[in-house]
Amino acid sequence: MPALAHTAPQNAETSGFGGIFIALAPWFAFSIIARFSVEAGAAVALVAAIAIAFPSLAARKPKTLELATVLAFVGITAAAFLLDAGSVDFLARYARGIAAGLLAVVAFGSLLFTPFTEQYARELAPREVWGTHAFRALNRTLTATWGLVFAAMVPCHIIAGTIDTTRGNLVFNWGIPAALAVWGMKRSSALADSASAR
Repeated sequence: MPALAHTAPQNAETSGFGGIFIALAPWFAFSIIARFSVEAGAAVALVAAIAIAFPSLAARKPKTLELATVLAFVGITAAAFLLDAGSVDFLARYARGIAAGLLAVVAFGSLLFTPFTEQYARELAPREVWGTHAFRALNRTLTATWGLVFAAMVPCHIIAGTIDTTRGNLVFNWGIPAALAVWGMKRSSALADSASAR
């Protein structure tokens, strides 16, 4: 299929992954800041999510991941400021697990409609390939891959929140999730390279 090479660009900048990582920035910020203050983490993430979503909303081309991020942090911010101290402490311990779970739901949920990676890939791929089986199949696989990565992070974050130690935090909140993210990036790159080689 001659157009297939255009469905799988060779690096993060041209494949639209840069845009996806920008869209994930509020989640990263929340994960870091929530360890110290859930309220501050949620507020910063909400402001960032709105700022990131604004251009696509203004262009009337909203992206599933960006909209879901705004809605998620509206809810998390409201909970952080309205819940009692004990509930906020619970939220602080399990915030990363909640965030990873929500991301997994967004990723897998988008497979029912338009895979969330496809919305970013369309910004760079030629319009003529958007409806091709190869383009759609690649993005379904990429989205499912990231859904699995996010889902695999959930038990790690739950374990970290349960044991609540410095070593547990380093291993289960950072070490294993970072390894999963690296695997996801390598897997995504391999899938794109394989599609381009066909």
